[in-house]
Amino acid sequence: MSFLVKIRNADVYVGGNKVLNSLSWSMGEKENWAIIGNNGSGKTTFMKLIFGELIPVYGGEVQWFGNKERIPLAEVREKIGYVSAEYQTNYDRPALGWEVVASGHFSSIGLHEEVTQKQKEAAFDSMEFLGIQYLSQTPYRQMSYGEARRVLLARAMVHRTRLMILDEPCAGLDIPTRENFLESLEKLSRKRTRMIYVTHRIEEIMPCFTHVLYLKNGEIFKQGRKEAMMNSETLSNALDYPLTVQENSNRYYATSCQ
Repeated sequence: MSFLVKIRNADVYVGGNKVLNSLSWSMGEKENWAIIGNNGSGKTTFMKLIFGELIPVYGGEVQWFGNKERIPLAEVREKIGYVSAEYQTNYDRPALGWEVVASGHFSSIGLHEEVTQKQKEAAFDSMEFLGIQYLSQTPYRQMSYGEARRVLLARAMVHRTRLMILDEPCAGLDIPTRENFLESLEKLSRKRTRMIYVTHRIEEIMPCFTHVLYLKNGEIFKQGRKEAMMNSETLSNALDYPLTVQENSNRYYATSCQ
């Protein structure tokens, strides 16, 4: 099987501090991964490594989309979408909903280039797919927090994204808005797009996710098929807190067992 991402012996430093330690991991082309860990475990740094925003040192390497040779980062990013609460805060340009989505063609905040008819149609198609076409003419700054998050999801998938990185995308969403967003991901999984989903809430891991990786202190604590990873002992040890995991309708929930 070809790979979407392959990481070997990655040491990553941020601000002079070592955040990831000798990390090796690969993602197959038919897999969707959930990344779980406490705050400070290295989850966001791991995502930025996959996105190419950070690079490993001392001979570590990252490969993308079955390419064993080094390829231009711009070419990699054309196939990767990125959604996070942090990015939503940084998107501070005045724009209508469809313009925000269309800016994904240029990886820009706001539109600074002429949009072709084909690019505009792709933006509307992405919004229609997610059921948010009604937001196409709504100013971004007037949208609710959850509406803006779904618009950014449409933006991330506008250029036929092969891999979607979702870094705690439900942070700040209320329960109904969160469930609508998660249903959008479940729908997206039926397309060609594969996903990496970062969270510390296991109830956000939808049925479409096939694998789970636990990060702890900048290292891979455990990884494997979701069914083998979602148990009380593994989650408790990964998070250093006694928890009981329960399954309901192919979703998982954690309760304290103290």
